[in-house]
Amino acid sequence: MDVIEGESSAIRVLYVDDDEGLLSLTKRFLESSDDGIEVETTDSPRRALRLLESESFDAVVSDYQMPEMSGLELLSELRDGRDSGIPFVIFTGRSREEVAIEALNLGADSYLQKGGDPTAQYGVLRQTLVRITEHRRAERRLREREAYLRVTLDSIAEGVVGTDADGTVVQLNRTAEEITGYDAEAAVGEQLSDVLHLVDGATGERIDPVRRVADADGAVELAAGTKLVTSDGDERYIEDSMSPIRTDDGSVEGVVTVFRDVTEAYRERERRERQQRALIDLATDETVIAGSFEDALPRITETMATVLDVERASVWLFDDAETLRCVDQYDRSSGEHNAGTTLTASNYPSYFAALETNRSLGVDDVRTDPATAELRGGYLEQKDIASLLDATVRSGGEVVGVVCHEHVGEPRRWRSDERRFAAEVADNVVIALMRATDVDALPTSADEDGTDETRPGRDEG
Repeated sequence: MDVIEGESSAIRVLYVDDDEGLLSLTKRFLESSDDGIEVETTDSPRRALRLLESESFDAVVSDYQMPEMSGLELLSELRDGRDSGIPFVIFTGRSREEVAIEALNLGADSYLQKGGDPTAQYGVLRQTLVRITEHRRAERRLREREAYLRVTLDSIAEGVVGTDADGTVVQLNRTAEEITGYDAEAAVGEQLSDVLHLVDGATGERIDPVRRVADADGAVELAAGTKLVTSDGDERYIEDSMSPIRTDDGSVEGVVTVFRDVTEAYRERERRERQQRALIDLATDETVIAGSFEDALPRITETMATVLDVERASVWLFDDAETLRCVDQYDRSSGEHNAGTTLTASNYPSYFAALETNRSLGVDDVRTDPATAELRGGYLEQKDIASLLDATVRSGGEVVGVVCHEHVGEPRRWRSDERRFAAEVADNVVIALMRATDVDALPTSADEDGTDETRPGRDEG
């Protein structure tokens, strides 16, 4: 191990030399100073390697020519064989330029020659040891600080990207990697405008973050609806703030951008607005309010399929207590409407029970949900249905029908706003049905459990 845990002010040195007299003399000179140098000596390079494995040292001083291995071989073993970066000084009596060059090429921190005035000689060695140790400790503290900052940045839920004064990316955290699709290694060195490919959601124009900050001469917040184009071309909505990084004298040395992905919230808002417009359109549609239930059905099912982006949408009514009959099914691919399919409670008891107990029934994966287990071998497989969203049509607390949304392809997770929309469409079906049958009552909003005693029940036969 190269360094001790919990940095000490003392400088611990391992000195390797086959001259025992020099070992003792060097130890005495170095430890006599006020620099806090402690010296461990050995005349064996192999023992030195063992000591470096078992103990902590701040630096190694080694003679060049020794019987077991040379100082350069010891250095090479540490640098290449053990991947150790411990500061290393070649301290030799031989003045050979090629040795010095090789030592430095192998990664030695210094090359010093023995001989001459001992006080001056050991003074230079002592100063060298203090300098390289302090430098290494400063580097280690910097690495630790950078690691701490990295962990801190990576723990932040927002994406963070920092640049230099030229707008070149110097760092980005893990959240920024996830949102942009760029990993840090690929992004560092690129221009911020390339990594953060921002587009004005209203105009479609590119946004240059660095220029925006420069023009504002301060912090900038992007407009709602700003899009970020990811590395693979996807678009995400983000909320973003950009601020200049200033030095003590006020000059700008970079830009930091903090942003978060609000795509899901933005798209939910868009879905809700689309759903609300559709419900208003249904409530004011002349076909729906005219009193002809048969004419209203295609308008309702087409709206359901379009707004929820499903392949098929349908309305089913109970003929009696045991039989559900499809009164209209819209197929988006063909544009066709059909009716007449029936389902009986005796064949699908779990599904019918789920309809009785749920205001809306969202099945993300029909292959695994117990409510649709009985339907899998017949109806669902025949129509290639992967996910199902049903909402019960209730009147007087009784289930009188179902609005059904069928998604094909890969399984789909139904969102809470989609479930609510399906339930509200079911209420529109009740209204249209009541108008068509001249029932002088309107349904009230039902809770999720579907209990509502104001609606007339169906004929139980």
